[in-house]
Amino acid sequence: MILDAIFDGQIYPSETVVPKCKAFWEANEAATTIMSYFEQKLSKEDYEKLERLNDRLADSQNIQNKEQFKYGFAMGVLLMKEVYEHPEFKPKE
Repeated sequence: MILDAIFDGQIYPSETVVPKCKAFWEANEAATTIMSYFEQKLSKEDYEKLERLNDRLADSQNIQNKEQFKYGFAMGVLLMKEVYEHPEFKPKE
């Protein structure tokens, strides 16, 4: 049951939903290649700063994803409400 899964913390889209499209995996591979390049070129301290920057950008993206998820979910609920309340779809008495 979905309510049990939500309550029990079994649903966590940001960790369980991974895009399957080729472009996603290519972008990740490219980022890994670039990070490897800089790991070889930068001092240890500078590379650690670059990693921290990367972590902060990921945090920022996760916050944005969360807000977009909430907005999309709310829009879906409003759409269902509108459909349910539409006179054409109301049960006939």
